[in-house]
Amino acid sequence: MTKDELKEYICNKIDLMDSVEINELSQFLQEKSKDESIAEELIVIKGEFKKLTKLVQQMQTGLEVVKKEQSEYELKSFISFYSFLKNSKDALSSMPQNSIFGVSKFNRAFSAFENGFKSIDILYTDILKSIDLQISTKVGDVFDPDIHEAVEVIEDKDIDDATIVEILEDGFLYKDELLNYAKVKVNRWIL
Repeated sequence: MTKDELKEYICNKIDLMDSVEINELSQFLQEKSKDESIAEELIVIKGEFKKLTKLVQQMQTGLEVVKKEQSEYELKSFISFYSFLKNSKDALSSMPQNSIFGVSKFNRAFSAFENGFKSIDILYTDILKSIDLQISTKVGDVFDPDIHEAVEVIEDKDIDDATIVEILEDGFLYKDELLNYAKVKVNRWIL
């Protein structure tokens, strides 16, 4: 057996050993002559390599967790911004149609604001799609306690039972994983 074949044989055997066996072999080799010091160094290096490999794997796992947490944090800022836009648009829609400044001026200003919000809403919807963030519900959906939180209930026989009639706060899904519940008003027939 050549020296290189011996090294390869030893490396293969070391790969099969756990850390306790590596330490025992290292102690045993320390008692051997200096001619075998190469094998001892090789064993120590292989043991350290195994430890480093495990450490790298642990760091990769930790990095994946941090990436996921960071993504959720960044997504929540998009959600807050969306809520701000929706609330602003709703407030603008509920404004009276006349003003002390004159109906004509008010209607032109109102129309400009409304068109601006429509443009922003379209742009924001495109951004949400590009990052796999989606609104979890819309008016007319059937109530699902896994993604909805009923904060108001009405009783209307003209509307199907368990139908969402109004969304008070949007809920969001990220890659089909729930980030927050939609707060909804639900039609419920009392039996």
